[in-house]
Amino acid sequence: MSTEKTDKTLSGILILLTIGVILFALNSFDAFPKPNGQPLNEIISNIITHYLDIVIIIYVFTCLQIAGYLELKHRQDFLTVAVVSVLFTPLAVFFIMEKGNDE
Repeated sequence: MSTEKTDKTLSGILILLTIGVILFALNSFDAFPKPNGQPLNEIISNIITHYLDIVIIIYVFTCLQIAGYLELKHRQDFLTVAVVSVLFTPLAVFFIMEKGNDE
Protein backbone atom coordinates (compact mmCIF):
# COMPACT_ATOMS: atom_id res chain seq x y z
CA MET A 1 0.00 0.00 0.00
CA SER A 2 1.37 3.40 -0.95
CA THR A 3 1.97 6.14 1.57
CA GLU A 4 -0.71 8.36 0.01
CA LYS A 5 -3.33 5.61 0.22
CA THR A 6 -2.37 4.87 3.84
CA ASP A 7 -2.67 8.58 4.70
CA LYS A 8 -6.11 8.79 3.10
CA THR A 9 -7.29 5.71 4.96
CA LEU A 10 -5.97 6.98 8.28
CA SER A 11 -7.49 10.44 7.82
CA GLY A 12 -10.85 8.89 6.89
CA ILE A 13 -10.81 6.77 10.04
CA LEU A 14 -9.91 9.80 12.16
CA ILE A 15 -12.74 11.83 10.62
CA LEU A 16 -15.26 9.06 11.35
CA LEU A 17 -14.02 8.74 14.93
CA THR A 18 -14.25 12.50 15.42
CA ILE A 19 -17.81 12.60 14.10
CA GLY A 20 -18.73 9.68 16.35
CA VAL A 21 -17.29 11.36 19.46
CA ILE A 22 -19.07 14.64 18.66
CA LEU A 23 -22.41 12.89 18.14
CA PHE A 24 -21.95 10.90 21.35
CA ALA A 25 -21.10 14.05 23.30
CA LEU A 26 -24.08 15.96 21.95
CA ASN A 27 -26.38 13.06 22.77
CA SER A 28 -25.11 12.34 26.27
CA PHE A 29 -24.58 15.88 27.57
CA ASP A 30 -27.90 17.28 26.33
CA ALA A 31 -26.12 20.14 24.61
CA PHE A 32 -28.97 20.58 22.14
CA PRO A 33 -32.68 20.08 22.72
CA LYS A 34 -34.08 16.70 21.80
CA PRO A 35 -36.74 16.61 19.06
CA ASN A 36 -39.92 15.62 20.87
CA GLY A 37 -42.14 15.45 17.83
CA GLN A 38 -41.09 18.94 16.75
CA PRO A 39 -40.78 19.71 13.05
CA LEU A 40 -37.27 20.19 11.68
CA ASN A 41 -37.73 23.92 11.06
CA GLU A 42 -38.59 24.48 14.75
CA ILE A 43 -35.53 22.52 15.86
CA ILE A 44 -33.26 24.55 13.55
CA SER A 45 -34.90 27.79 14.65
CA ASN A 46 -34.41 26.85 18.31
CA ILE A 47 -30.72 26.01 17.74
CA ILE A 48 -30.10 29.29 15.90
CA THR A 49 -31.98 31.29 18.54
CA HIS A 50 -30.25 29.80 21.59
CA TYR A 51 -26.86 28.76 20.18
CA LEU A 52 -26.05 31.42 17.57
CA ASP A 53 -22.47 31.85 18.81
CA ILE A 54 -21.74 28.13 18.38
CA VAL A 55 -23.30 28.14 14.89
CA ILE A 56 -21.10 31.10 13.84
CA ILE A 57 -17.96 29.47 15.26
CA ILE A 58 -18.69 26.21 13.42
CA TYR A 59 -19.38 28.12 10.19
CA VAL A 60 -16.14 30.12 10.33
CA PHE A 61 -14.11 27.03 11.30
CA THR A 62 -15.57 25.11 8.36
CA CYS A 63 -14.79 27.97 5.98
CA LEU A 64 -11.18 28.13 7.16
CA GLN A 65 -10.78 24.37 6.82
CA ILE A 66 -12.06 24.47 3.22
CA ALA A 67 -9.73 27.41 2.46
CA GLY A 68 -6.78 25.48 3.88
CA TYR A 69 -7.67 22.43 1.80
CA LEU A 70 -7.87 24.50 -1.38
CA GLU A 71 -4.56 26.17 -0.56
CA LEU A 72 -2.81 22.82 -0.25
CA LYS A 73 -4.60 20.90 -2.98
CA HIS A 74 -5.21 23.53 -5.66
CA ARG A 75 -2.56 26.14 -4.74
CA GLN A 76 -5.09 28.92 -4.09
CA ASP A 77 -4.37 32.01 -2.00
CA PHE A 78 -5.52 31.21 1.54
CA LEU A 79 -6.64 34.73 2.49
CA THR A 80 -8.66 35.25 -0.70
CA VAL A 81 -10.39 31.89 -0.41
CA ALA A 82 -11.04 32.35 3.32
CA VAL A 83 -12.60 35.79 2.85
CA VAL A 84 -14.74 34.63 -0.09
CA SER A 85 -15.96 31.55 1.76
CA VAL A 86 -16.77 33.45 4.98
CA LEU A 87 -18.56 36.31 3.21
CA PHE A 88 -20.52 34.23 0.73
CA THR A 89 -20.61 30.49 1.38
CA PRO A 90 -18.07 27.68 1.41
CA LEU A 91 -19.58 26.53 -1.90
CA ALA A 92 -18.56 29.83 -3.52
CA VAL A 93 -14.91 28.81 -3.47
CA PHE A 94 -15.56 26.28 -6.21
CA PHE A 95 -16.28 29.16 -8.57
CA ILE A 96 -12.95 30.88 -7.94
CA MET A 97 -10.82 27.78 -8.40
CA GLU A 98 -8.51 27.93 -11.38
CA LYS A 99 -8.99 24.99 -13.70
CA GLY A 100 -5.33 24.97 -14.78
CA ASN A 101 -4.03 23.99 -11.31
CA ASP A 102 -6.04 20.76 -11.00
CA GLU A 103 -3.80 17.72 -10.87
